[in-house]
Parts: sequence; C-alpha cells; structure tokens
Amino acid sequence: MNRSTARMSKLLAVPVALASAAALSACSPTQTNKPYQPSDGIDVVVGDVKGINLLVLSSGKGDPGRLLGSFYNAGSDAATVTVAPEGASSATVSVDPSSTTQLGAEGPDDVVFDTTGAAPGAVLPVKVTVGDATETVSVPVLDGTLPEYATLVPTASAEG
Repeated sequence: MNRSTARMSKLLAVPVALASAAALSACSPTQTNKPYQPSDGIDVVVGDVKGINLLVLSSGKGDPGRLLGSFYNAGSDAATVTVAPEGASSATVSVDPSSTTQLGAEGPDDVVFDTTGAAPGAVLPVKVTVGDATETVSVPVLDGTLPEYATLVPTASAEG
C-alpha cells in the first residue's frame, strides 16, 4: 500500500464512521416518543379531564370493584366525571379546575361499583363522561395478589 492510498483510507474513515453511526441510530427509536402506560392502569382524555392510571380492583367477576387512579381537570371550570362500568351502576367524581382528584379507599373519592363485569386479569369496558363528551375505555381488572392492592380490594360488606 503506498502513502497516498493509506492517507485516502484515513480520510474516508471519519465520514464512513459518522454515516454508520447515523444509520444505526435509526434502528433504535427512543421509547419516550411513543405513548405507553408505564403502570397497571390506563389513561383516557375526555374534554378537559384526563383519567390517569385507571384500574378496577375486584376479587372476582360479579363481586364489588373499586376504581383506582386519578382525574386531572385542565379546564377553568369544575368538572363532574361520570364513570359507568358495563353492567354496574355509575358513579360521579367532582374535579376542581386545574387540580387532581385521587381515587381510592382513603377519603371522600372512594368509588366502589356494586358489581364487576369482568374477572381479574381481564378488562372491563367503562364509559367516562364529562359534560357532552364520552369515551369508552377498557380498564384492567386486578385482584389483591399484588401487595400494594391487597388491602384495597372491596368485599361485599364494604359495599354495604
């Protein structure tokens, strides 16, 4: 190999390496560019209200179910969110403007449905309504197998 060929090889190495790096970076898209649910529940947007990490806890199909998650109201007026699972009575939750209402067993916003139309491990169709806007979402149903949910699964006596 003569001196000019060796010099040409060195000069081409840098652009070839840069082009290869650019081409290979396209093979691995950044996950944060794609929406995904990083937890057990699902999200839904209805009007100015966003339901965050919604899930239902129940010990079995036909048993009471507790809705967990939160609702965030991005609007400037208070919102009333109606949550109606398939085959069960509906519940309403009030959300102040520019605030979040947490759902759960502790506090006034404990939503317990009289029955759950899906077994743990399945999804339950739930209509979420805010004003004139309605979205139907498939909310996952979980049981008390995971320690963080064990004390939150409602019983027939909790329904009362």
